[in-house]
Amino acid sequence: MRIIHYKDWRLLISDNLSDDEARSLFDTISDKTYNVKETLKQNQRSNVFRIIHEGQSLVLKVPVEKNKGKWIRFLTWFRQGEAFKNLMGMEKLWSKGIKTTQHVLAAEKRKNGMVVDSWLTYEYLDGESCLEQPQLFPQVVSTLTSMHNNNLLHGDPQVRNFIAADSDIYIIDSNPKSASNSFSRAYEWAYLRRSSPDIENHFGEIQNWWLYKFARWYDITERKLKRFKRKLF
Repeated sequence: MRIIHYKDWRLLISDNLSDDEARSLFDTISDKTYNVKETLKQNQRSNVFRIIHEGQSLVLKVPVEKNKGKWIRFLTWFRQGEAFKNLMGMEKLWSKGIKTTQHVLAAEKRKNGMVVDSWLTYEYLDGESCLEQPQLFPQVVSTLTSMHNNNLLHGDPQVRNFIAADSDIYIIDSNPKSASNSFSRAYEWAYLRRSSPDIENHFGEIQNWWLYKFARWYDITERKLKRFKRKLF
């Protein structure tokens, strides 16, 4: 990937896209001349649309909350913004042989060194969530294992964030980070189990791992404490 400057914006571009194609796509999104095929998500955190650009089906994601948050803006003064980070995460996964959505373009506008606006696009993945599809659970477990073996954390390992497409499993909504310690990996297994308890039946030896048992206890206890606090306050 590479970065170019265009109309007061910085564009992070996939190697599959030429500079002229990137500028054309930027103009289409900036001018809102794209065709919205489907609204995938629209809330206070993010707006996500499936759009058509020159016959190609893309996902346009605008991290609304991250763009507006004052503290998050300050943090981007010395680290990557959300859009760039998401696109770079996709490339990192592909480089490790882990399938995810195909990155295309991210754009960010900075003021006084901080990101004040951003968005990203990636290819639309025509697949279906592995949630409530127990026949796919072994592949989900294998995919998360592959991430951990590459010293990467998913970041949000819910079963619904594993997509079945082209007879394979793809990861979505991932913010891959280095697995700095064993507990972080164990907690991801506990988090995966929370999203669909039956998947634990496919964990194998992980079920007997003392750190996983502790992470599972910690996850359950933490949720109980949160519910108790909500009742009190």
